[in-house]
Amino acid sequence: MKYIVVAILVFVVIYTWVNLRYRKPGPGYRPYQDAQDRATVARLLAAGWHKMPVELERPIEAPTFAGPPASIARDFPGLGDLDQKFAEKPRLFASIDRVVSPASVRRGADYTVYFTASVTDLKEEMGELTLFRRDKEIVLLPTTEHLPGKDLRRRWNDSNYAATFSTADLAPGRYEARLVARGRAATWSFTVR
Repeated sequence: MKYIVVAILVFVVIYTWVNLRYRKPGPGYRPYQDAQDRATVARLLAAGWHKMPVELERPIEAPTFAGPPASIARDFPGLGDLDQKFAEKPRLFASIDRVVSPASVRRGADYTVYFTASVTDLKEEMGELTLFRRDKEIVLLPTTEHLPGKDLRRRWNDSNYAATFSTADLAPGRYEARLVARGRAATWSFTVR
């Protein structure tokens, strides 16, 4: 019996040393999540949607523009026709409360959208912001993630953000933009000159 206990202890010590010494840094391979991501990308590409790089700033002060701001309207809640493209539904903000963006931008310049978004659970925060484009249609998709630990909480339900993307790849013309949430989405038009 004592030989079995010694063998188990030796195995555990050697296994732990090898695992710590030769483990690959970074997150482990997640086959289910990777398969979900590949399926989502394939569906989006088949429907003509492409990702564009976007920078997110938070928190942000009130915006000032050289020209007039775009007229913001409210649209149906959720992702719209993008809903069926996601293998796993993204976790959206509860609502988009306020959006301010310029009505026009010079081609090649950066276009910035300022918005205030609210969560229903104070244990959630902004995760990432993804921008999808199909022809003259742009969809901004902000997602939330849970705060780590049990005691971390946000102080307020809403926060201010700024999303900036380059218009260098956009042809001159009028574009329809949409900022989605679980509640009603914010929509507006802007012109690339």
